Amino acid sequence: MSLESEIANLVSKATDLITYFSGKKTAIDQAVSAAVAAAPAISRNFFVDSQLGSDDNLGTSGSPFKTIDAAIKATPKGGRADVTLQRDYTLGAHVQMLGRKLMIRGEVGGARKLVLNEFLVENEGVNARRMGSFWQSDESSLELANLTLSLPASTAGEVGAYYALAFCSGSSAPAVNALRLYNVNFELRGTFLGLLMGAGTSLFQLSLVGTSLPAALNGRIFPGVAAGTASKDLGYVTTNLATL
Repeated sequence: MSLESEIANLVSKATDLITYFSGKKTAIDQAVSAAVAAAPAISRNFFVDSQLGSDDNLGTSGSPFKTIDAAIKATPKGGRADVTLQRDYTLGAHVQMLGRKLMIRGEVGGARKLVLNEFLVENEGVNARRMGSFWQSDESSLELANLTLSLPASTAGEVGAYYALAFCSGSSAPAVNALRLYNVNFELRGTFLGLLMGAGTSLFQLSLVGTSLPAALNGRIFPGVAAGTASKDLGYVTTNLATL
């Protein structure tokens, strides 16, 4: 075989190899793109309309969910659900956060209320009082922004450790009970006997931005912490509040 023939043969084989590689690369690229497109987004934006929405909807502005629970369930575990309330939302139960980070906000330029109500749960044959709240687990954290938080008028008598805006419970409780309030106003509908951050973990993180706590909440922020306590004296609390 002449040198020219050998070179032509090598060029042909190289061309075949390049064609084969290009075809495989295209198939691999297509498979990767399809896998990425099929994977759920770790951070999801949802809209909730408690009156006109449906949990069978898509959770978009034009097709909102009815409940915050639906937005949490539509978010992958370990992900973040950013929920915009399209109208006031009344909560008379626990929202189980199921390992999600949760942001609840009012629409820009609109006044929205998150109304928390009392309810009863049976606990070992006894009806225990609770309030609309967020039950954190795993790596959960809670943020509220651009809304009014309406706290219940507590009925007479003692309330339990889980009568709180945010609490944890059990072996799945996060290491830190984390709460951030951004441009949040408070409405007290009577005497409030609960807590902002309840039982279930040994570490607390509270951040307030553009938010002032009413004097009636002094001593009702963390479990077992009396009004006027300096936050710097509590090694298990991280907050930008000087006193509690």
